[in-house]
Amino acid sequence: MTEAELKAIIQAAGGGCWALDYAGALLEKVTSLEAAGGYETLFTQLRSAKQPGDFRGRVLEVNFADLFVKKGTTLQYGAKQGMSGDVDFCWCVPGHQVFIEMKLLGQDLRTKEAANQQLEATERCATHISDDTRDVARIQRDILQKSSTKKFKAEPESTWINLVAVDVSELQLGTIDIGDCLLAAGGNELVKMHCDPAFQRPSVVGVFEPADKGLTAEQDDWVVKCHHSVLAAGGTHPRDYIHGVLFLFRKPAELAALSYELSSVVVWNPVLIDAKLAKPVLEAFHQIVPQAKSC
Repeated sequence: MTEAELKAIIQAAGGGCWALDYAGALLEKVTSLEAAGGYETLFTQLRSAKQPGDFRGRVLEVNFADLFVKKGTTLQYGAKQGMSGDVDFCWCVPGHQVFIEMKLLGQDLRTKEAANQQLEATERCATHISDDTRDVARIQRDILQKSSTKKFKAEPESTWINLVAVDVSELQLGTIDIGDCLLAAGGNELVKMHCDPAFQRPSVVGVFEPADKGLTAEQDDWVVKCHHSVLAAGGTHPRDYIHGVLFLFRKPAELAALSYELSSVVVWNPVLIDAKLAKPVLEAFHQIVPQAKSC
């Protein structure tokens, strides 16, 4: 891929002059992946992406895969578990295959439009987020959606580790932090173990919290709104086959950035994976994708 071709792809997907400034740095990563081989499908999807969200999702995959290539580590793009769809990535560690399905979450449209209106009027913007649980709910909904059994086998092999990766860098105008991620995946008990009490939200039920946990009326309402019960009633809940959620943070995080550094936090599902197995996998992973700072 040439720089001229990449710039044409960026412009076709709605990228302006600020995005084009990153074309050279992004091209270096694309070229690195081309040399490594095995990413032809990713490049095809990158070339055909016309919507900004789709394009930026493919760019996230390029930045993610580049970290593995730089370490000389094989990362397969497009992996099968015997289902109709592909999981985005597969990475092998001794004795296990780690399957990773990715999602980039953009800022919600209402917040984005309000900020743009202020910028047009005054060249400044300020937004008061009164209810940060909206973004926690959105994270959960995307975790559940990305856990589709069209891609993941609901009864995974003993040597498989299934992860859903979510880039949360843009939520809450870039202020979302690890405490919010722990809350979304593990719930208040996990937050209590690692973070300040201010991060707790009594109404929230984490994705990996037990199905038989006694719930308050507020938590019952949360389960309905975030579709936990709908999934549980209609089929296997992701807590039964997703081993963890990989939260990704970009630097720089602005929308125009197409080449960036990534850091990460993994929240494990204690029902499916114990500390003995999680520790070596996590240590190996953080040799490739650095660990984000704690809350």
